[in-house]
Amino acid sequence: MPPGPAATLGTALLLLLLASESAHTVILRAREAAQFLRPRQRRAYQVFEEAKQGHLERECIEELCSQEEAREVFENDPETEYFYPRYLECISKHGSPYKKNTDFITCVQKLPDQCYPDPCDKGGTQVCQDLMGTFYCQCRDGWAGRLCNRDVNECSQESGICSQICYNKPGSFQCGCYSGYALSLDGRTCHDLDECADAGACGEAQCQNLPGSYSCLCDEGYAFSSQEKSCRDVDECAEGRCEQACVNSPGSYTCHCDGRGGLKLSRDMNTCEDILPCVPFNVAKSVKSLYLGRMFSGTPVIRLRFKRLQPTRLVAEFDFRTFDPEGVLFFAGGHRDSTWIVLGLRAGRLELQLRYQGVGRVTSSGPIINHGSWQTISVEELERNLVIKVNKDAVMKIAVAGDLFQLDRGLYHLNLTVGGVPFKEKDLVQPMNPRLDGCLRSWHWLDGEDTTVQETVKANVNMQCFSLTERGSFFPGRGFASYSLDYARTSPDVGTETTWEVEAVARIRPAADTGMLLALVGDDQAVALSVALVDYHSTKKLKKQLVVLAVESVTLVLMEIKVCDGQEHVVTVSVNKDEATLEVDGTKGQSEVSPAGLQERLAVLGRHLQGSVLTFVGGLPEL
Repeated sequence: MPPGPAATLGTALLLLLLASESAHTVILRAREAAQFLRPRQRRAYQVFEEAKQGHLERECIEELCSQEEAREVFENDPETEYFYPRYLECISKHGSPYKKNTDFITCVQKLPDQCYPDPCDKGGTQVCQDLMGTFYCQCRDGWAGRLCNRDVNECSQESGICSQICYNKPGSFQCGCYSGYALSLDGRTCHDLDECADAGACGEAQCQNLPGSYSCLCDEGYAFSSQEKSCRDVDECAEGRCEQACVNSPGSYTCHCDGRGGLKLSRDMNTCEDILPCVPFNVAKSVKSLYLGRMFSGTPVIRLRFKRLQPTRLVAEFDFRTFDPEGVLFFAGGHRDSTWIVLGLRAGRLELQLRYQGVGRVTSSGPIINHGSWQTISVEELERNLVIKVNKDAVMKIAVAGDLFQLDRGLYHLNLTVGGVPFKEKDLVQPMNPRLDGCLRSWHWLDGEDTTVQETVKANVNMQCFSLTERGSFFPGRGFASYSLDYARTSPDVGTETTWEVEAVARIRPAADTGMLLALVGDDQAVALSVALVDYHSTKKLKKQLVVLAVESVTLVLMEIKVCDGQEHVVTVSVNKDEATLEVDGTKGQSEVSPAGLQERLAVLGRHLQGSVLTFVGGLPEL
């Protein structure tokens, strides 16, 4: 008997419940066995797909189909097992096929497409392909994985994908460049940036482009300041480059050594070495000689005081040698306002100044004797006369009104000074320069009663003369001559305008390659003008033997010279408000300053010469 509606409904419900139960079982099996499912080949022809859809509509959409009927539609187990549980879910959700619910129809039609809903990652998938019981996610470039949800790190997989820096990004990558480079149009290679194209990159300095960078270059002696974008002077003296004194200057520096200590710059221009004489001068001294010019101030080098019980006459004899035209040989007598005589030299001839009973006289006679040869000179009181002889020949005989020995408290006294007078030279009958650059030997004062003088000279080498001498002055590096000269004058043609000029001619025979020849020093102790021997070029840092003419610390002219050749050289200097010249042996020196720089230096010198200056020859005092 066919079942009634109730029985049919009950059967349907039972089948539906059983189907639901079995659906869960099928889903579990499908997950467990997924790794064993072989993906079916893509459907080759659209005709086949359309045919399948037609069968599906007749069997399972228009009517209620069983799993066996669904198997007939798909013709394979994987797709059937995938489809049928979901088919029952569509019935449970949207109702029986017989209700013709459009949502049901849509639900069932989508079930065979395993890309619905799309299981692939949206960002990494290009397209989802429906396969037999499964699906295939076709990934975009830069993505991987079954669902195309894993980013591919191109920077680690491909060598040389970027020429410098590689940045990985989700599904892609980006190339970058190091500082100083820019990315090329291909997006992968880098090219150098020319930072020097920016005019302000280095400011005042010179810009040099480098691969990936640039450098700001300054002249030697300067360093680039990145903050100020300018070249700043390097203080080499702060770096301790010099062994002794160091003077920093813009872009350079100079080292100096203690010349008075016998040192000069070495070839490295930083350290010091001994100044060694390069010409053998005979500097031996005689212990039996007395140097008259030892006291620079012109004060006497020897002071003797004689006391006698009886009246005594003056008798003095000595050998004398000099090239100096003027100076005092000796003084004999009492104090300034009493009776006295002074024997000296003026213009190369002997001069006798005498004062008796307040009356002064001056007389001069005899040959010129400042030729450097030894002469024997004697002075004797004889019968109210003074007799002066040169080489035994009387050159002066002068009547006097009294004796040089003066009675005081029962004794006859006589003061005798050698190489100077015991009072100011202005108090002489006729003033003269008291300092005499000369030498005595074989002296006898008052019949040889002065042996203590010989002992004093023997013990003091500075009181001794050179054994051999010649015309000129010898400056061994620790001595010099000083003059008070005025180089400025008022021109009568111009009125009150003051002009100035410095001219000097020196015949030199250098015994060393460094030292001061001439210097003008102002009241402020500044060396206004100097002419010096140096053995290096200070700016070029080269070892050369030069004569240098400078104003303060700026070289105006220099000229090479052959020192240490034992020959005499003529150095000529001429400086005025318009020009400065230096010649060595008739050859003009080379200018070291621009015309504008020369005028500036000459103006500085002119201001110095308007004041008081001292002229030094052969050296300098400690300034």
